[in-house]
Amino acid sequence: MILRAADLPPGFVAVPNETGPYTNSDFVRDHGRASALKMRRWGRITGFSAVYRQRDPTKGSLPGVLAFGANVAVYRTVRGAAAALADPESGCRQKGFTVIPVAGHRAIGPGTLVCTKGAVIRRLRVRIFLVVWRNSRATGGVDVMAAEGAVTPVAALTGARKQDRRMTAELRD
Repeated sequence: MILRAADLPPGFVAVPNETGPYTNSDFVRDHGRASALKMRRWGRITGFSAVYRQRDPTKGSLPGVLAFGANVAVYRTVRGAAAALADPESGCRQKGFTVIPVAGHRAIGPGTLVCTKGAVIRRLRVRIFLVVWRNSRATGGVDVMAAEGAVTPVAALTGARKQDRRMTAELRD
């Protein structure tokens, strides 16, 4: 269900220690013990996350892009997935993110949000664009981290569309 390195322009490779299953135990470890209650209420079954870095962010196929991230979580019901996506402490609702309009682009799926935040990493000003959405009983997220001004939210939307096609195919089976 997840975006793959082959879905990205040439030169992106998976970061092995940040790519793989994202179990319920991982979720609780990263979000705190209080999240276990929410997770059970939502009926979260499991998830998967991946990070892809560009080998040469300066001269690569997407100059200025440092990394793409992707995640998916599967729930027992559509209602559970919708509740998880609407949680005020997740995705685009996290502190520091600003929701931005989809600006003429069609939504990926129900509940689609596009957001951004700036940061400084090793003295480099970066911009993160994040897209989150629901596809049936699963939620997806794709983010892109790039040097300030290198890309627009369209980079994350493009990756999200590719991942959503994979999610749709897997959820049909």
